[in-house]
Amino acid sequence: MPHEAISLHLPNLLLILSVFVVGAASPGPATLMIVNVAAREGRAPAALLALGIVAGSAFWGCLAAFGLVAALKASVLFFTAMKFAGGLYLLFLAFRALRSASRKGVVIPAENTPARTSFRTHFLRGLLLHLTNPKAPLVWMATLSVGAAASAPPAFLFSAVTLCAFTGLLVFVGYAFLFSTRSAAGIYRRMRRPFDVVVGALFGAAGLKLLTLKTA
Repeated sequence: MPHEAISLHLPNLLLILSVFVVGAASPGPATLMIVNVAAREGRAPAALLALGIVAGSAFWGCLAAFGLVAALKASVLFFTAMKFAGGLYLLFLAFRALRSASRKGVVIPAENTPARTSFRTHFLRGLLLHLTNPKAPLVWMATLSVGAAASAPPAFLFSAVTLCAFTGLLVFVGYAFLFSTRSAAGIYRRMRRPFDVVVGALFGAAGLKLLTLKTA
């Protein structure tokens, strides 16, 4: 995008990024799988798993961006429907996070694959985790629509997906390094409940903002 366009859309890009970071950093199947592999098999396998997860996420992000561009140009009615769908889903995520905060303990899934799996296998496991998740496109749609107006150019959505994918790479690979020690995993278990409260509040605020967004 030209310099003037970047300045114009920067607040919306940052808004999209903030919602994406909350979603990427919050506990979920991808995060718990990374924690599990990092604790059991070390940093390298967990980092490759994270790369696969980011690749799958970027794939859904590109599809959501291309579809979003066409739909927003074709129908303001569809934008309104998408806005409500995305807003309600964000509120659902807020409810789930707050419900998780009210529960004690955390469940980390058992490792079902042999410890000596190949690096390629770890990458493919992360990729398939996201490609087979039917909620992933809806999450991307909700994330992009938080900051995308009906007049959003394709370059804006491409920039948003690229920025989110790079940030997601930092977050997930960071988790792979952070939780490669047992002591770090213990800290995560102890801090999970207050962290879920913060995540729930942020998702709730984002959902309400999206639901009250005017479709001008």
